[in-house]
Amino acid sequence: MVGAGREALAGGAYVQRRDFPFWAVEFIAAGRGRAELGGVGQALAAGRVYATTPETRLGLRSETGRGLRRYYLWLVGPGAEARIEAAGLGRPRVRVAAAGEIREAWEWLLREGARPGVAGADLARALAEVLLLKLADARDAGGLDEAEGARESFERCRALADGEAARLRGAAELAGAAGLRVETLCRLFRRYADTTPGAYLRRRRVWLAAERLRLPGARVKQVAAELGFADAFHFSRVFKAELGVTPRAWRERSESGPPGA
Repeated sequence: MVGAGREALAGGAYVQRRDFPFWAVEFIAAGRGRAELGGVGQALAAGRVYATTPETRLGLRSETGRGLRRYYLWLVGPGAEARIEAAGLGRPRVRVAAAGEIREAWEWLLREGARPGVAGADLARALAEVLLLKLADARDAGGLDEAEGARESFERCRALADGEAARLRGAAELAGAAGLRVETLCRLFRRYADTTPGAYLRRRRVWLAAERLRLPGARVKQVAAELGFADAFHFSRVFKAELGVTPRAWRERSESGPPGA
């Protein structure tokens, strides 16, 4: 593995790639568009995954008003082709994968890969293998399946939760904002993210809190209140369960660490 990341392509944009030195695996997390893989046009939507070789000419176009969000993994070396083939991505075609599971695996890879030092690099390589195994496990998902509407609804709800986590207070509010029944919302999150809407929102609020606690002068009680936690004790317990340290320890570590840590 030589690289991994995520990026957004604005609505109506077009990008082209040729003479790229790496094998690449790419996953569409949200949006719609079309891909040209070696001259073959194919539809893109949330949950689509494909691979390219160093010789593949790639063109991506996002629909107007529906920009694409994608994750990527770059491989190089004599084992790259075998790993791509084992994941069921050896041909220039778009395949469907379980969007929630694959996105979680990619996020895990990116979080651990951002750690400095040998440990972060070793974890990133191991998690890249896990990601490819997850893709191989999903290779029988086929083409555009009848669950496309459900998957699109889930990605819309997830994007809403990601953007409004500081405001929304649980599954009922998220369901109301998405225009869905609570039961429907819970089924979507169980199916595609293996969690509940409330747990997903809580996790997002913890990560928002972690970002705010890095700011100069941030106070634990104030951040807890801003993000809707009942009290500082409850906030500390939830924060530590998610990140392994208390909010105060997280803030102190951020203050004492090097710039950009």
